[in-house]
Amino acid sequence: MKKLTLLLVLAVIANIAMAQNTQRMNAYNYNRAVDQYIKSAEQYRSQNRAEKADKDMQNAKLQIKKAKDAIDQASANEQTINDAKTWHYYSIIYYKIGFYPEFNDLEPNAMEKSLNGIKKVNELDSKYMKDNYAELSQYIESIAGILINEGNKAIEAGNYENASYYYKKGYDAGLNIGKKDNNVLLFAARTANYAEKFDMAIEYVKLLQENGYDDPSLYQILSVSYRGIKDTERMLDVINTGRTKYPDNQDLINEQINTYLTLGRESEIIDQIKEMAEKVKDNHAYYFILGTIYGNSESELFNINEALDYYNKSLEIKSDFSDAYVNIASLLNNRALELYHQASELPLDKEDEYLKLQEEAKTYDNKALPYVERAYQLFPDDNAIKQALRSLYLRLKMNDKAAEIK
Repeated sequence: MKKLTLLLVLAVIANIAMAQNTQRMNAYNYNRAVDQYIKSAEQYRSQNRAEKADKDMQNAKLQIKKAKDAIDQASANEQTINDAKTWHYYSIIYYKIGFYPEFNDLEPNAMEKSLNGIKKVNELDSKYMKDNYAELSQYIESIAGILINEGNKAIEAGNYENASYYYKKGYDAGLNIGKKDNNVLLFAARTANYAEKFDMAIEYVKLLQENGYDDPSLYQILSVSYRGIKDTERMLDVINTGRTKYPDNQDLINEQINTYLTLGRESEIIDQIKEMAEKVKDNHAYYFILGTIYGNSESELFNINEALDYYNKSLEIKSDFSDAYVNIASLLNNRALELYHQASELPLDKEDEYLKLQEEAKTYDNKALPYVERAYQLFPDDNAIKQALRSLYLRLKMNDKAAEIK
C-alpha cells in the first residue's frame, strides 16, 4: 500500500513538472505563430494592403498574449523557474511585446522585462548563454538602442530627468554583453546635471573614470555638480585639475571663470578673462563679462570707465547685443542719478559745488541717452526701461519726447 502511495506521489510530481514544461512549450509554439502572422503582415504592408496587414497583427497580438500567459506561468513555477531555457523564451516574448506598438499595451515595461530575462539566462547557465550568445546579444543591442532613443525623445520634450534615466538604462543594457558605451553614459551625466540631479551626475562621471574614460567635459560636469550641491572645495579642486590637464580647452576656461565669478572672487580670474578676450577676438561674451565685473558697484574692481570700454568692445563684435545696451544704459543712468542726489544733499552755501555736480550728472545723462533709447527699442514693454527713458528726457528738457512715452 505504501509503495502504491509513493508511486502515486511520484506520478503527481511528474505530471506537475510535465505541465510546466508544457507551458513553456506552449509559449514557444505561440511565439512561432506570432512570427508567422508578423511576417504575413509585413508582406501585406509591402503590397499596400493595410487592412489585411492590420488583421494579421491583431491575430499576432492574440497569440503573443497566449505566449505571455504561458511563459509567465513557467517562469513563476519552481519546476521551470531555474531553467535558462525558460528565461530565454521569456526574453524573446517580452521583447516582441515591447518592440511592436500593437502589443505595447500588454506590458508597459516589456523591454526591461526582456532584459531581465536575458540576465537570468546568464545567471543560471553561462554555458547556455554562450551557446545562444549570437541571438541574445542582438536583443540586447536592440533594447539598448531603443532605450537610448527614448532618451533622445525625452531631450526633445525638455524632460532631462527622463533622458538621463533612459541613457543610463541603455548603458546598463550593454553591460550584459560586456559593452561599456561611455558616450551614452556621458549623455546620462550631462542630462542629470540639466535636471539638477547633481549627485547622480557625479556618480555617472565616477563610473566613466573607472572605465578609464577621460575627457575635458568630465571636469566641467563635476564642477557644475559640486556647485549645485554647494561643495565649494571640490568645485574649485576639480575645475583647477581640469584646467591643468587641459589648459587650452575653452569650455573648461569658461567654467573656471563661472566658478570664480559665482564665488565673488573676480580679482583672481580677471587676467584670465582678459587673456581669453584677446585670444578669441570674435567672441563678444568675454568683453561683456569684463564690463559686468567692472560695472559692479559692490566689487573691489568697480571702474565705470573700464566697464563702458569693455561693454562697447562687446558691441563692436555683436552690434545687436541687447544685454550690453541695457547694462550701459543702467550704468550711466545710475551714475547720473547718484550725482544728482549728491548735489541735492549739499548745503545752500555750496552752490559752486552743486552746479559742478549737476553739470557732471548731465554729462552722464547725455552719454546714457542713445543707450537708453536703444534699450527701449529692444524692450518697448519693459516698464523700468520706459520709466528710465521718460525721466531722462525730462532731465534733459526733452519734454516732447517724454510726452510720447505713456
